[in-house]
Amino acid sequence: MYNLEINFLNDRPDLLEREVRRQVSPTQSIDQTPLLIGVGAALALNAIIGGAWFVFDRQNADLQKELDTLVATLGTKTSEVQALDKINAETNQADQEADALATVFDQIKPWSALSLELGQLMQVAGVRIVDVKQTEPEIIPAAAPAAAATPPAEGQAAAPPPPPPETAKLEISGVANSFTQINDFVLLLNQSPFFNGEKTKLISAKLEENPTQLVSKPASTDVGNIKPQLQSVVKYTIETNLSRTTASELLPELQSKGALGLVNRIKTLQEKGVIKK
Repeated sequence: MYNLEINFLNDRPDLLEREVRRQVSPTQSIDQTPLLIGVGAALALNAIIGGAWFVFDRQNADLQKELDTLVATLGTKTSEVQALDKINAETNQADQEADALATVFDQIKPWSALSLELGQLMQVAGVRIVDVKQTEPEIIPAAAPAAAATPPAEGQAAAPPPPPPETAKLEISGVANSFTQINDFVLLLNQSPFFNGEKTKLISAKLEENPTQLVSKPASTDVGNIKPQLQSVVKYTIETNLSRTTASELLPELQSKGALGLVNRIKTLQEKGVIKK
């Protein structure tokens, strides 16, 4: 038996023509320029990024080294600043102690000078001093300054300065022959640099019998045994305060009154600059 294999496709001219055309047509070429440009741009960008990263990494390393050096230097400087602050605090404390010591000496008015001053004024006025009482002022602790004092608002007056410290009060009592002598004594106290004229005032003045006791002679020699009549006296009390004038401002008066010890101390403090001349 025979098998018949018949390909009817070969009998179709259109299929044969397309087959032949496909086999005969040349291969079409593709333009790769954009692809190459893109690859080149990517490589260039990567190179730029890599170079920038390398530069920044080096700069970062240099900056880190500089930062470490500055931190070490800062630690040393901080220690030095703390040491200087400690020295300044000790210096300020020493200055405050020196100022306090100078203030103590500068406010002293020795009783030797005051007694001589009162004795001279008493002789000039013609009065007698029987007693002198001194009362020290009440010590009021100073208020701590505010940590951050706010300046006064615009148009608002600034806070007034603190009042000067009070000085010791003196109560002088004695007798005089007349009210005129007492008035003269008060005026002399007002003019004295050792006393505060604004605080000087007459507290009391009263006419009394003379307390002087007379001793009579024996009757055999006393003619008539008659005692003289003594003149009445004026008993007075004057109140005053020591002046706020410092001892350094009273050096001539203190020296004339013989207070040489205090005068020498004040002059020494002035030479050292603790008390200003």
